[in-house]
Amino acid sequence: MKNILFISWDGPQTNYMEGLFMPIFNEIQNQSEYTFHVIQFTWKSQEQISSIKKIAEDFSVFYTSQPVYRKPNVILGSLYSIQKGIRFIQQYIVKNDIDIVMPRSTMPAIMVNRIKNKKFDVLFDADGLPLEERVDFLELHQGSLQYKFLKNEELKILTHADAVITRSKKAINIHLNTIGGKNLEKFSKVINGRDTTFFKPNEIARTKIRKDLKIDENAKLFVYSGSLGPQYGWEEMISIFTSYYEIHNDAKFLILTGNQNYANKRIPLEIKDNVIVKNVPFESVPYYLSACDMAFALREPKYSMRGVAPIKLGEYLLMGLPTIASKGIGDTEEILKRIPGCFIYNHHSSKSLSKALLFIEQSESKLSNEIRIAAIENFSLEKSAASYIKSLNTLL
Repeated sequence: MKNILFISWDGPQTNYMEGLFMPIFNEIQNQSEYTFHVIQFTWKSQEQISSIKKIAEDFSVFYTSQPVYRKPNVILGSLYSIQKGIRFIQQYIVKNDIDIVMPRSTMPAIMVNRIKNKKFDVLFDADGLPLEERVDFLELHQGSLQYKFLKNEELKILTHADAVITRSKKAINIHLNTIGGKNLEKFSKVINGRDTTFFKPNEIARTKIRKDLKIDENAKLFVYSGSLGPQYGWEEMISIFTSYYEIHNDAKFLILTGNQNYANKRIPLEIKDNVIVKNVPFESVPYYLSACDMAFALREPKYSMRGVAPIKLGEYLLMGLPTIASKGIGDTEEILKRIPGCFIYNHHSSKSLSKALLFIEQSESKLSNEIRIAAIENFSLEKSAASYIKSLNTLL
């Protein structure tokens, strides 16, 4: 039996902990002798934290949260949170006989870097290329003191960790380059898996949701599910849908997001009546996806996106939905070549819009089962857990 401590730093808009990691940790526990503990540093509300605690209990994961302070400002509050966090983590490790510490991304890495006399192994969850993502989309400048400090902390954890996991082979190559090309054997790729019994088509839900949304039986319903922001291909989604709508004016576009404000401010007037923006509980997402016919999994293909594995892509495909996904995002292009009913959208080609429209016109609902079968091979919870266990076992 090995005790693992997973450490994350999450804002109130994310549900990665309860939606992604805890189901994977539970499946790892089902397949192995590993036991998971979680410390989540967050500024979520007490209501949100209570909900996560309940989910952790259901998944047999030991969960505790620690506050991230945001006053007198974000930087000073974060520094104070880090100092308190280091002491809390050290005490937790001793009290709970932790064997493996697993910091996810930069802020937890900073805290683990400062623990002296480590008597545990470190498995660093590099989680893509988070610093480069902030440079690409959140105005962090590579020449700034903040970037240099964070990059140095990333270098430390990459160098000294006993093992490192990423979400793409491309990220492994980039991180290897950061540490001088040494220790390839300690890097491995893990899969973002989803529960195939949860994400599955439901004809009863399809009929009900389409009736509730007042969508004709034969109208094509497009869907995007997830966060919104500059990296999520908003302009491309709107352009594709608008072009299709001009030919088929009964088409609808369902946007499932917590960022409703972002969407509502940007929907063009000419399609406003055909776009539905909703924020639904995670447990209701498969019902709404069941009602849909075509999914968007677009990302702006900037440098940082080489490290990501879009979680929603697996959800769409497990639901049997034909999907339009971006070229140049992690390893997804390589995976999608093996799955029917997928269109790879090249953001740098002037012909991509017309090709996407042709793909939509030719997409067939009868492919749904084939898409799902192929998705299970690449995005299931079982496959995900197996990839984590393989990485963890390198520490034995």
